[in-house]
Amino acid sequence: MKYLPLLFLVFSLAITMPAIGLDANYWLTQTASDYGNGSYSLALQDIDEYLNMNSSDVWAWNFKANLLIKMKRYLEAVDSFDRIIQIDSSNAQAYNDRALILSGALNQDEDALDSLDKALQINPDNANAWYNKGIILEKLERYNESLETYGKAAILDSSLDLVWYRQGCILAKIGSYNASLVSLDKAIELSPKNAEAWNVKGQVLMELNKQVDALDCFVKATVLDPSNEDFLNNKNKALTSLGREPEKKMVFPVTK
Repeated sequence: MKYLPLLFLVFSLAITMPAIGLDANYWLTQTASDYGNGSYSLALQDIDEYLNMNSSDVWAWNFKANLLIKMKRYLEAVDSFDRIIQIDSSNAQAYNDRALILSGALNQDEDALDSLDKALQINPDNANAWYNKGIILEKLERYNESLETYGKAAILDSSLDLVWYRQGCILAKIGSYNASLVSLDKAIELSPKNAEAWNVKGQVLMELNKQVDALDCFVKATVLDPSNEDFLNNKNKALTSLGREPEKKMVFPVTK
């Protein structure tokens, strides 16, 4: 089962900017122009010039952090989030976004958990932060803690389909198949086009010896993502278990 990515919100230059002097405005205009043209290195130089004049501008540090992420300069992005926290120690979003980079890009999971805990101390009602914490705990195979964390996220925002999906995956992994189906059905209800959820549901049903229902799930998964070999293999296992011929993989000719 694949891990889904952590949630992440990328800031845009369309965000309203504070009133600033002419020189500072020039560098923001240059930043917008270079960023819009895809000249990220120049945009980084521009935003640095602006920050030399406005070093306490949280918006600008956020923009710089996200620009560095685009450039895959992850350690520097963490440094930018650290600057935001120095300016505003109550900025829960900065702690959250810092954690996403620490875990998702740098595999510094324990530091990421610490950062998320600080975000949740500031804003305990942030369902996305609870979800992100659950993903990291799941990554570390701390399944009971992860389930508890996903549960908190679901209470705060029951519309987060990924929370229900990840719950279903863990419950399947630890053999709680009936509970897994409940979570997966909720995920599918919220996001019927989640091919992974259909596939995992099919695997759970196979474990429960419900091959006909499992096949139906695998069919849905392959319709949604026909290029996924795992889905097709699972579909064929279900077909074989029912005494039916497996489906051949379609091979498309390579055009030159």
